[in-house]
Amino acid sequence: MTIQRPRGTRDFLPEESFRRGAVRRRMQELMERWGYSEVSTPTFEHLELFTIKSGPSIIDEIYAFKDKGGRDLALRPELTAPVMRMYVSELQKSPKPLRLHYFGNCFRYERPQRGRFREFWQLGAELIGSDRPDSEAEVIALAQGLIKSAGVSGDLHLGYLGLIRAMMRRIPASERPAVMRLIDKKERGLLAEKLQEIGRDHLGLAELIDLKGRSALDRAMELADDLAGGAEDLPSEAAAGMSEAACPDGGGDRAGRDDRAAPTDLDFGGFRELVDLLEAYGVEATVDFEIVRGLEYYTGTVFEIYASGLGAQNQICGGGTYMLAGLLGGQETRSTGFGIGFDRIMEIVDLEERPPAPVAVVFVPLVRAEAVKAAKELRDGVAVPVVLDVMGRGLGAQLKQASSIGASYAVIIGPKEVEEGKFTLREMSTGSQESLGLMEIIERLSK
Repeated sequence: MTIQRPRGTRDFLPEESFRRGAVRRRMQELMERWGYSEVSTPTFEHLELFTIKSGPSIIDEIYAFKDKGGRDLALRPELTAPVMRMYVSELQKSPKPLRLHYFGNCFRYERPQRGRFREFWQLGAELIGSDRPDSEAEVIALAQGLIKSAGVSGDLHLGYLGLIRAMMRRIPASERPAVMRLIDKKERGLLAEKLQEIGRDHLGLAELIDLKGRSALDRAMELADDLAGGAEDLPSEAAAGMSEAACPDGGGDRAGRDDRAAPTDLDFGGFRELVDLLEAYGVEATVDFEIVRGLEYYTGTVFEIYASGLGAQNQICGGGTYMLAGLLGGQETRSTGFGIGFDRIMEIVDLEERPPAPVAVVFVPLVRAEAVKAAKELRDGVAVPVVLDVMGRGLGAQLKQASSIGASYAVIIGPKEVEEGKFTLREMSTGSQESLGLMEIIERLSK
């Protein structure tokens, strides 16, 4: 019986593994140029890390289990919570801000479909310890830059939860979950009907959600001025807090549930400053107040990046500013971060880079030791793969094998070559040959 891979997982053959590695290296090099240091966390964590962040309902969506000691553990469904757990445990006393980046496999128990697997990979970054628009602008510009570094064009949408939260405070608490659900599901017509039904259509929420770009920003500025001036009276239910206004679906992978970490102060001036800073970075963003995922987890700015060619599941990046350290036992610390769906990037990336063609060391069996020494020198001296026969083939069979694996050159070594100290360098595509010393061959291949 042939054992198949588990449902929702994939095998990556050499060519695809090269593509994934090449794209990851591009993105990692960019993050390091921006001053972000790589960190990594365990593949499994205590289950509590994810239930305290996203609520007990997340257990139905993840791989949770008891180990042999009876401890409740889970395969990580995302990487933000583990990184912030690590920060609280190991890095709280480090100078701020901290710039961290990471890459790893995550697990979700859901029905596999295009672009969604039970094992998937996430790449992301966190800037920890700054509460200024400067840090938000840097993180968003970095996210957009990473998408471009992979050769993918992404459409950046930018929202501000501070304004939505302030408007939600003027809606009866009992109605907030339904209103948030309609916003999250982008049911604009039903949202307008709901607001009219509960007598809150005068707030301008439905109009704001419907607008995009500069018109959304201008209207938001007007609404922010009205809210800051107390133009609307809070309903009596506002004293109950914002916990019932949560996005009912959990707000996505980066959502959380810490009401203490969700201040209700409206600082729209900071959001306008962020928009200006993004223009300075050369980042084009569409202002979009329909982005409301993670209302309790994020403290203000949120953003998402979409790409064409992925169908309905076209979001490739999501992030924003949040406060999670306090919920995990540390001091409240404002952070901005994002997660990129690496698998979705790989679905649409057009990679021109190809694996380097190897150089084959072809030898007569009588000079095997000399061939091993020559292969070692070549591997130390040139930045291309060097392969050596390990099957006991004859000279002609080795040359045939070199051709079949796409070798660009073959270095032929026989007793005569060893005696003269010069080997034959054969260009496989043309069949032309030269007799050269080993250092001459290294110099030739290095070019």
